[in-house]
Formats: sequence, C-alpha cells, structure tokens
Amino acid sequence: MIFSKKTYFLSVTLIILFIIFSYFFIDRDVAKFFLANIDTYELIGDTLSVVGESHWYLASGLFGFLFFKYYKKNRLYEQRFLFLLYINLFSGIISLLLKWFFSRIRPWGLRSGHDEYGFLAFQNWDMPFFEKMQYHFSTLFESPTTYSSFPSGHTTTVFAVITYLSILFPKYIYLWLSLAVVVAGSRILANDHFISDLFAGAMIGTTATLFLYSKMKDRLEK
Repeated sequence: MIFSKKTYFLSVTLIILFIIFSYFFIDRDVAKFFLANIDTYELIGDTLSVVGESHWYLASGLFGFLFFKYYKKNRLYEQRFLFLLYINLFSGIISLLLKWFFSRIRPWGLRSGHDEYGFLAFQNWDMPFFEKMQYHFSTLFESPTTYSSFPSGHTTTVFAVITYLSILFPKYIYLWLSLAVVVAGSRILANDHFISDLFAGAMIGTTATLFLYSKMKDRLEK
C-alpha cells in the first residue's frame, strides 16, 4: 500500500479533473434524475448511508485503543486502533474545513423546479471582499446543512476506513472497495450529494489515510 509520489500526484490530478468535468457535465442531470424518483431511491440511500457515519469508527478506534492499552495490553492492536481513530479525525477535519470553505449547496437546491446550484465560494465576485466573506459565512451559519455538499463526509469516512482495512487485510481489497462504492453511491440515492462530491470525499479519505500510514507504518506492522 505504499505508492510513489508520482502515482499520488497523477491519481489526485486525474480525480480533480474528473471532479471539474462532473461539476459541469454530469452532476446536475444525475441529481435531477434521483430527485424525480425520490420515492424509489431515497429510503434505500438513507439506510445504506448509516454505514458511512463517522461516529461508529471514532468510537471503535477509541474503545479499541483504550482496551488494548490498559486492559488486555497488546501494543500492535493498540496502535492499529489508534490509527483508526486518527484517520477518521484527520480526514473528517479536512472534509469539514473544505465544506465550510466551498459551501456547495446540496442537490436539494434543484427540487421542485428550482435551479440553485454551485459553490458560495465562487459566487458574488462583484461584492467587496469583506462583504463577500460576511455573506458567505452568514449564509453558511443560517443553513449549515444545506451548504455542505462538497466533499461528501460519509464518502470521506468510508474510504478512509476501507483504505485502513486494505492496509491491514490486503487480501480482501476488492471486497472493501465494493463496500465503499455501495456506501458512497448511497449518498446519491439519498439526494444528499453530487457525483463530484463523492470523488472528492474518496480522494480525501484515501490520501489522508495513506499519509498517516506513512507516518505510523513501523508501529502498525508485526
């Protein structure tokens, strides 16, 4: 699971290019389809999305770390659970900061004939800088859930976790990846995210985990 800097750079560049392409040519049409079929897909999406909620993994990481550090002492497992805790905190903070910065309106903005689409960060350039910042953060403060589409937090979490599992149990990498795709895709079904949000979340979760792995590698292996 160690990749060269060149591989990292190329992979991240390709994902960013796809995110831009998806924003202009794919996101809106896909979102409108699932909004038009909300009764068919939303409940399925909401149900599957539960797996991508970060509190499950934060709690597991903290409990496992404390258990193997103080009760049934095992240095290897202690560090592996600490790693699980770290990757969810690290990737989650990055995701949250990017949500605040970009403040992308969710697919809900396209409901019932409305056409609210895009990022607050890239709007209102005619405003003076400080007025724009005031508008940005006041809008985000008033509707924090509505303007938090990019990147997908659930996707960030699930890709952080499957990268973690792939590092520790590489034999089942295709199983982990399949589960991640299903859970990430559920965010589209639930009408909470666009496709580009998922790719951004996958990139953050994966790269954050691999970065921390490079720092903790010696403590995680037998």
